[in-house]
Amino acid sequence: GCGLAMTSEISLVGQVLPVGGLKEKILAAHGAGMKTIIAPAANRAEIEENVIESVKEGIRFVCVETAKEVLREVFRDESIAERCKKTLS
Repeated sequence: GCGLAMTSEISLVGQVLPVGGLKEKILAAHGAGMKTIIAPAANRAEIEENVIESVKEGIRFVCVETAKEVLREVFRDESIAERCKKTLS
C-alpha cells in the first residue's frame, strides 16, 4: 500500500469536519504501518495532547481544512487526471 490513511467527514462544500475517536484511529493506523495520516485541522490539539510520542514517531500528520488540501496531499507527485487514468484502466 501507499502508507497513507485519512479519517474525517467532508461536507458538501468541501470542508473537512472534525471526528471523534481519533486517538484510537491513529493507534490502528500506526499498527497497520501507516506513515502519513491526514486528519482534520480541528482535531490537531487532540493529536498533540492525547497521542503518545512513541506512536507519533515516524508518522507524518497532515492536518487539513478542505477537500482541496486532501487531494493536493494524496496526489502530490502526479496530477489528479493522471492518477485517475491509472486507477480506471
